[in-house]
Amino acid sequence: MTNYEIQQHIDALYRDLNNVEGMDEETARRVYNVDCKSEIIEVIQDEIDTCKAIMQPDLEDDDMDYDALCEVQGLSRYA
Repeated sequence: MTNYEIQQHIDALYRDLNNVEGMDEETARRVYNVDCKSEIIEVIQDEIDTCKAIMQPDLEDDDMDYDALCEVQGLSRYA
């Protein structure tokens, strides 16, 4: 999925979350087939958190010597 598609999915999840929060307990249980309203809220929030984590760039140093890699491959330098 592209970042755009992930963002669209996050937006849809927020709409679902707002809808669920506006429902009474009985309606939420019936619509989402859960035992309690808080259960579906937690599931939606977890999915939002997961999607946001996917969109975050991985800035962690991977200890790779990219200059040496480029030299081995015959490239002038790591860009």
